[in-house]
Amino acid sequence: MSLLTNLRENPRTDGEALVLRGRLAKETVTALSDEFSRRILASTIDEGKTVQEISLEQAVPLSTCYRRAHELLQEGLLVPERIVVTLEGKRHTVFRSSFKRVEVASDLTETSVSVELNKDVAGKFQQMLFRLSYQSVARPDGMAREPRAAVPRANPVDRVPTVTR
Repeated sequence: MSLLTNLRENPRTDGEALVLRGRLAKETVTALSDEFSRRILASTIDEGKTVQEISLEQAVPLSTCYRRAHELLQEGLLVPERIVVTLEGKRHTVFRSSFKRVEVASDLTETSVSVELNKDVAGKFQQMLFRLSYQSVARPDGMAREPRAAVPRANPVDRVPTVTR
């Protein structure tokens, strides 16, 4: 049973452990293998923080912190908790870690990752997973594939306007 199917049938928002397999497990392990990503995730478990706050607290260069936060957001390991607006009118996203605890197991042929959802943002994590699952396109054999990117089509007749006098 896939994680998405499992979450649909048995939604969990109370911090129970889930087992990730396949692509989600691989992305989680890849993210955790990077020191800066681990620092960002550890910093946002208990309370939400902006990228600037994480950068200062964890001694991660600001540009690296922005890049890693974006990657972690795309992988579902970080979720946006809220957006704050400063007195100057600048908007900053406050991020939270999707997981409180992560355990990795491997038998050298398959890797599984057991995660405990961060109960404060578990609902947002599930919404993000559902949104990602609906973006994929179902094939007749039941397998899912990524939607094709729109290919810009060339105009069959590219005309340059002529000026008449």
